[in-house]
Amino acid sequence: MAKPQFKPTYFLPIFIVLVILDLITGSLENEPLRHFTKPLILFSLFIYFAANGRSLGRSTYILMLFALFCSWLGDSFLMYDSISSNYFLLGLVSFLSAHILYCVVFLRRWNKNASSAFWLVFVLLIIYGLVLLLELKDSLGELLIPVIIYISVILLMAITAFRRNKMARRESFKMVFFGALLFIASDSILAINKFLIAVPYAHIFVMATYAAAQYLITKGVLIQDRTPESKPANLKI
Repeated sequence: MAKPQFKPTYFLPIFIVLVILDLITGSLENEPLRHFTKPLILFSLFIYFAANGRSLGRSTYILMLFALFCSWLGDSFLMYDSISSNYFLLGLVSFLSAHILYCVVFLRRWNKNASSAFWLVFVLLIIYGLVLLLELKDSLGELLIPVIIYISVILLMAITAFRRNKMARRESFKMVFFGALLFIASDSILAINKFLIAVPYAHIFVMATYAAAQYLITKGVLIQDRTPESKPANLKI
């Protein structure tokens, strides 16, 4: 008898509902309920990928699972950063680990031919990272070095995502790279709101871009080897 597997039939609508629930609880500042809704976002993505990613290479499958798990840890730690800056640091380390794992996954599809578009993206990302760091540095205190490392790694994650160009399905490339950019946007808003100035509706912007980023990266990796004709029936949106 075949072993039953969890195959979510309508994952994207479910995922959107979970994100909306978290946006609502965050806007209402209902922290006890948010301790339930926020972790569900990455937990659902973890289950989705675990159920649908077995056709990928074993190493890619395992690396992605660990990346999603580290992201889940980061979400959990950051819920308590108002209690102690140590929780913020733990969240930073967790997401740093996730980005490194994403980099390793993307490097497996590294295009050896660097196009002019790649160098343009590379320079723009570096400039953006430097400008952001210059704006934040006076407010970071003891977190200056950890934040410098974090910014460097998340930029590297976006750079390696772009270098997958022509080494994966076009749709996969677009999803992963746009997801990486959204991740940078989400973390930028979070950092500006925490260390520089209050950003109106920061919670909504941070979580909406973050959730979209994680979904796009996860889905993009899932479909990186597949053509529309070869898409298996058990991969659901």
